[in-house]
Amino acid sequence: MEMRRAKAAPAQIPGNTALGTVGSTEVPRKRETAEYLADMILELRNLARSNQLFTVMVPLEYAYYEAFGVANRVEVPQSEIDRIRTLSKASEEFEPVPPTSA
Repeated sequence: MEMRRAKAAPAQIPGNTALGTVGSTEVPRKRETAEYLADMILELRNLARSNQLFTVMVPLEYAYYEAFGVANRVEVPQSEIDRIRTLSKASEEFEPVPPTSA
């Protein structure tokens, strides 16, 4: 965890513009930062849980799941999205039209 902490921590806060610009290193940097945050939040959540601070634990649990979700997000390729849309349209063509009751 110390290694991740060193990688995820920004070198200089005033000059850190990685989150405000689109670049080739932005997505990996966000994921590494989110992974680091998830680890830290999990430690805090476990500390609150072990001391039965449930009102503190619950928001930390939500924050952990949010950070974990960002760190482990899967990018679906555009070609796969197009393929799924094509299959969806094709399946709609084969669906029978429900009978209307008069």
